[in-house]
Amino acid sequence: MDTALDLPLPQGSHIQAYADDIIVVIRGKNKEEIERKGNAILEKLLAWGVEHKLSFNMQKTIQMPITFGGRLNLRNPPIISINNHAIQVVNNIKYLGVTWDCCLTFTKHFKALRDKTDSLTYKLSTVANEFYSKRSGLFRKIYYGAIEPYLLFGVGAWGNRLKLKKIRDSLNSLQRRPLIKITKAYRTISTEALQVIAGIVPLDIKAKGVFGKFLLTTINNDIKFGSNIFKWEDYENRLDPHNIHPADNISISYDKHKPSGDEIEIYTDGSKINDQVGAAIVVFYYNAEIFNRTIRLSDFATVYQAEVTGIQMALEFIYTIGPWNKINLYTDSLSVLEALNTFKTSKQEILAIKNDILEMGKEKSITLHWIPAHTGIQGNETADSYAKKATTKPYIEKIPKKSFKQLKNAISNVQIQIWQERWASPTTKNGRHTEKLIPAVSIHTKKFSHFIVQFLSGHGRFPAYFVRFGRSLNIKCPCGEVGDTLHYVVNCPFTEKYAKKLIYDKDNLSTILNREENLGLLHSIYQEVNNLVPQV
Repeated sequence: MDTALDLPLPQGSHIQAYADDIIVVIRGKNKEEIERKGNAILEKLLAWGVEHKLSFNMQKTIQMPITFGGRLNLRNPPIISINNHAIQVVNNIKYLGVTWDCCLTFTKHFKALRDKTDSLTYKLSTVANEFYSKRSGLFRKIYYGAIEPYLLFGVGAWGNRLKLKKIRDSLNSLQRRPLIKITKAYRTISTEALQVIAGIVPLDIKAKGVFGKFLLTTINNDIKFGSNIFKWEDYENRLDPHNIHPADNISISYDKHKPSGDEIEIYTDGSKINDQVGAAIVVFYYNAEIFNRTIRLSDFATVYQAEVTGIQMALEFIYTIGPWNKINLYTDSLSVLEALNTFKTSKQEILAIKNDILEMGKEKSITLHWIPAHTGIQGNETADSYAKKATTKPYIEKIPKKSFKQLKNAISNVQIQIWQERWASPTTKNGRHTEKLIPAVSIHTKKFSHFIVQFLSGHGRFPAYFVRFGRSLNIKCPCGEVGDTLHYVVNCPFTEKYAKKLIYDKDNLSTILNREENLGLLHSIYQEVNNLVPQV
């Protein structure tokens, strides 16, 4: 199959394959150009098939004109043939789990997602309830681990269409059933309030972040997310371990032997103090210090990157000394040593260190050792001192690439910022009762009981709620006052024994959630309301 991917194609054409399926994408100015290119490509593929004793199934060979933009239409599609038989024209295809339609709306894809998500939520919740009913936060973990990744699958294909409000609304509506399961809220609650109470980022915002990471790390495109610009050159280009031949995978072993004071002993260390980062090496020859070097890294650098820099500096020193019988390299960074000891790696710097050690090992005997930090080992203490001094240097000498974890954190921070702006916007009409109680969105929200969720959402067993949704004509609480959500916190005699114990700023209702003891009281208040107000 690989040889088919190397066939010469007309300009603007692309071929790719998965298993025994081949897909060809053709770009053209008009229908005639697409016809000409398409037939030429199929002739080459048929000839390739004959050469390799393979044939194409005419019934399974289809074409889908992209009608987005209006230059093509399904009534008069390009005529592309196999052995003088025009191939079937369809308005949608499913490829690698994503359903593409000719208008690139992905409507059918999201409709199928809705059906499968509802089914998946039901099945997972059934299992969770049966075997793990006492673990209240389990379904949140299931959402993050199974449901959300499933919903965002293929975002690299449909991510460009997130500009469409219809797509954004579809994504957020897909969240409803899982989030209702997590919060145990009434089904009438708005999606906006549901997301805030659950502490889960709206799916359209999450999708934009995931799509942005895809563009940045896979396509190597700069992106704008919110008001922030992310440049792909600033971040680590992660290696795909599957692209490295198994024979080329290298493991550099280490031991835990303590220094003996013989021959050359090199100690490395990294340090971060007051958000300033430094790395250092110190070289001893028979316990006498003969060389040291320090480097200050960018303030955003991690201690791990400083430790890696220390190893790199040690190898640069080793390279300068020519052939040597025995060189011992000591570090207290177990994470770096484990990365070097692992056969597969996704970090270019680790792979480069492995290759350098392997190459230099042809002339020098280099052994890596782990030593515990701050245990009185002279070389380690000296390297630690130099690394700390490096953080105070007046200028930065190395600007490492930002890590993938730093990218994820930066994207997450922007997601929260966009979500907060949307939640506080005067154009947001839904969830205003909840906004008074939870004005600031967060993914670290407290776990609220079913009764507290009724208070937070305004959707619960209240007379005013039943009237609002046409389930009752009586808006009064049994005490005679209007039975809305806040009535039971403010002035209901039936819940006064709990309400009077609440401690909060009466002019700022959101402060009611600040005290842990208030949550227990709120639970009791609305549990009492559920017993007080008859079901309708």
